[in-house]
Amino acid sequence: MRIAALVAAALLGALAAPALAQRAPDPVPIEEWPLEKISAMGQAIYRQDVAAWVATDAVMALWASTPPPADMAGWIVVDEGEAQRVRFVRQHGGTLKSAFDVVVRDGRAGPVEVVSDGTLSAEEKAGFLARQTAISNIGHLRCSQNLNTVVLDDPDSDGWLVWLLTSTTDANIVPMGGHYRFRISADGSTVLRRDMLSNSCLNMPRRQSDDQGRPVALAVSQIVSQGPVETHVFLSLQNRMPIYVIAGEGRIFEVNGPEITKVEQ
Repeated sequence: MRIAALVAAALLGALAAPALAQRAPDPVPIEEWPLEKISAMGQAIYRQDVAAWVATDAVMALWASTPPPADMAGWIVVDEGEAQRVRFVRQHGGTLKSAFDVVVRDGRAGPVEVVSDGTLSAEEKAGFLARQTAISNIGHLRCSQNLNTVVLDDPDSDGWLVWLLTSTTDANIVPMGGHYRFRISADGSTVLRRDMLSNSCLNMPRRQSDDQGRPVALAVSQIVSQGPVETHVFLSLQNRMPIYVIAGEGRIFEVNGPEITKVEQ
């Protein structure tokens, strides 16, 4: 009963939000993935997002006293097993090079490495181009001024998976809507598929709490897939709270960090 009441209350609150006052377009079904892949990709998104975040903070601290190069063009994240190398990329004479590297372990940034010869490998260039290709092909649903990006190897092909993620600077808001998933070709230049992982913008307040005032859970109705998607895993990990996803014909899933379970009714 507690889960049912929580889900009902959360959905009523969501449906009353001004962002949903306008009629949303008809939902477009997305590419469905097994729950195991959804969990794995959600965890990978979270890990890379944290790496990019703490590395950016480290570089911004450096730039507080030393202006950044004028030709900075973005960043890529290179998986190095237990660590991730965040490479801040510049366009130098028509060639992509890393100007600064930051190695992140266990969510903590190491020192900023000023790179003298940061020529990117062919794979790193393709990953950077895949990110740019996705940004250039964003769809009509844009739910924030700034989007976070995640680029991963596609485990089911030789191409890339790229996410454009709705961001917020309000710690009391969970941006549940407006996230995109792209399949990009191996060379990074072509969009093979674009999936809009929600049908509308939905910023959910972290209002539900236990008797000690800690957030308990959020609930959302998912109409573009038959179950949860990887951004639900990512947001659950990021906000350290369960997310209940109602999808398909009344099925309810609990996404609690990397764990996805079907709630028996």
